[in-house]
Amino acid sequence: MEGVQSGMQTGGDGAGSAGRPGFSGSTIKIIAVAAMLIDHAAATVLARYLIGGIREAADTGTTQNWLAENAMWYDIYDVMRGIGRLGFPIFCFLLVEGYQRTRDVKKYALRLGLFALISDVPFDLAICGTPFHMGYQNVYFTLLLGLLALWAYGFFGKFGQEGKADLPAPVRIGSMVTGVVAPVLYLGLGMRKQVVTVEFPYKTCLAVAAVIVCGLAGYGIWKGLRSVQTACMDMTALAACMIIAMYLETDYSGMGVLTITAIYLFRRRKALAMLAGCVVLCVMSLSEVYALFAVLPIALYNGQRGMKMKYFFYAFYPVHLLLLYAAAVLLGLGSVILL
Repeated sequence: MEGVQSGMQTGGDGAGSAGRPGFSGSTIKIIAVAAMLIDHAAATVLARYLIGGIREAADTGTTQNWLAENAMWYDIYDVMRGIGRLGFPIFCFLLVEGYQRTRDVKKYALRLGLFALISDVPFDLAICGTPFHMGYQNVYFTLLLGLLALWAYGFFGKFGQEGKADLPAPVRIGSMVTGVVAPVLYLGLGMRKQVVTVEFPYKTCLAVAAVIVCGLAGYGIWKGLRSVQTACMDMTALAACMIIAMYLETDYSGMGVLTITAIYLFRRRKALAMLAGCVVLCVMSLSEVYALFAVLPIALYNGQRGMKMKYFFYAFYPVHLLLLYAAAVLLGLGSVILL
């Protein structure tokens, strides 16, 4: 679905050897971009046609006839959206690969942030029908928050290594407070919005886990256990990034950040990592079950970089959204509101 440049470099586990069979990074990106384009064509153009048509039919009292005549388009819509489920988990996988291989995480984060801002108006036009819509943010924001969570893991992990100093006491104590406040607030936001869906249980689990995390953090501070301290800091960073994603209402929200984290935790086994990420998405929504097919191209990933098309993949996201909205306008569907 949504895209991001992975920043991968050739190498790692012998993957840089020439002629190794399988899919290169650029090939996998092209698969994800194609899935994203198909998905967004359905979500922005075909959805407008179906919504506008059914509304007009309802006004004229011809709803049943219209549904019978356009049943095929509903089936096509479902197929296109199903194909589109492959995109997001693949881009999450590429983000994790990029994080591990990039020479400068700060520049990586800045690029994601820059294209999140550049994509804001195209995304709002294509999805919301208005150039500025604060109630829904594009997926670059989700990917950025996922990257920040991974960055925090790397930072805190240094303090868990042998011979490293403990984290400062104010930081450790602050993590205990944040570890409670962030997930509880996350749960509270879900309750305020009356989100009683399949994604609601993980908010409850997150709030309960916060109590356990803070208890472990307290034990770690008392005993000076570095591994406990860093694990609790990791959980706090994840909770904070998830709540920010939910508060900003980014695409895939907090579960998108959790998907990236799950892939990272199993990163040493690529196919298993993708499976873990897809399972998280399925917990969010059963409609994401088609994402499980994304395991196949990742299982064939050969670790090579492939074609150098860095900014093409960055720019494709806002450009294709603008073109899809332009197509909707040319078809006389620009005034149809999707949200």
